[in-house]
Amino acid sequence: MEKVWNIVKMIFASVDRGYLIRSYILGFLYMAIVVAPHTFMYWHRDTTWITLLLFPFAKLVWDGVMNTLIGNNVFIFPIWIIYLWKFTKYYILIKCIWFICPLGIAYLLFINREYIKQM
Repeated sequence: MEKVWNIVKMIFASVDRGYLIRSYILGFLYMAIVVAPHTFMYWHRDTTWITLLLFPFAKLVWDGVMNTLIGNNVFIFPIWIIYLWKFTKYYILIKCIWFICPLGIAYLLFINREYIKQM
């Protein structure tokens, strides 16, 4: 059991702390603003909290794919299009989190496979 706990700690430690905090705050705000008013009675469900826990790993996959596709290019759009895109992106991530998140965790495990072998 201790080895599993060490792997979980390693997964969270391998992601930048600032990235984790920012992702948790954005995920919580999105859930509180968009999802919670519609499902206020179900806010206590475990799946909501698990979704929030897994959100940074799905966002990690999304950011990696977008960085690969777009690179360091800069696009200039009106602010309302950018906000619409961000809400759409978070909606897609939260709805598909059970499929996207395992890719992010598998990626982190692949990167740290030498550390896991030493445990």
